Amino acid sequence: MSQKKHKQNYRNKTSRATGSAANWTSPKWLVRYAINKFIKTNKISLSEYIVPEKGFKTFNDFFTRKIKPELRPIENGLVSPVDGEIFDFGYVNHTKKIFVKGTYFYVNQLTLEEYSDKKSFCVFYLAPNNYHRVHACFDMIINKIQYVPGTLFPVKEKSIQKNTDVYCRNERIILSGESNFGDFQFIFVGAFNVGKIKLSFDSCQSNIKKAKITTYDYKDTPIIVKKGEEVGYFEMGSSVILLLDNENLYKAHLEIKQKIKMGETVIR
Repeated sequence: MSQKKHKQNYRNKTSRATGSAANWTSPKWLVRYAINKFIKTNKISLSEYIVPEKGFKTFNDFFTRKIKPELRPIENGLVSPVDGEIFDFGYVNHTKKIFVKGTYFYVNQLTLEEYSDKKSFCVFYLAPNNYHRVHACFDMIINKIQYVPGTLFPVKEKSIQKNTDVYCRNERIILSGESNFGDFQFIFVGAFNVGKIKLSFDSCQSNIKKAKITTYDYKDTPIIVKKGEEVGYFEMGSSVILLLDNENLYKAHLEIKQKIKMGETVIR
């Protein structure tokens, strides 16, 4: 086995192990300790979240905790799908590249499409302390889902700049479809120690053994997810990339590293 393949297997196996451990229900003292330590380290206030009467049974129950819906009103226009920050945004240039933190990625490698008509993008980064459920940023008419296996590099800024093609090499789930803001691709990007990416309306999930590229075609019976409804979640943190077939995201009034909450307006 090549050193490169060995490192990929290590990252994936380690992430699966982390995901497995995060689902332990016992010993209860250890689960409580891990949760309380994470809360203290990342300065998380549980006042915004729905906490079960008897507490969280597993670390993953805590990590994928649900927000109190009244605290995330859904504003007008295209809204943020997550709590997080604007990692980068801009246009897809004439060579079909996007530039994220000074590093370029080919859109066709990111989406596995031979030809892409996408013209603008936005990358939303979720830090460990963020709410990790992902919502529809507009009414989604989903006609294709793709699971793309791969490695699991971290997706922090240093990793993006140090390692080549992180977004194109990492595991991801790609939702493609139509909306009143144009045709879109909505990409969940896996990362190191992300146990799984899971969809809320489909059994498709990431980081499985003996994985292969899998495409689910829903053109005849598209999946409808209304704006603000839950699309999926990360078992540990990562990023979401939105691509549109117009320049709307490039023209959005955003700032790099801008903090944003789910439901806040990105484009009016």
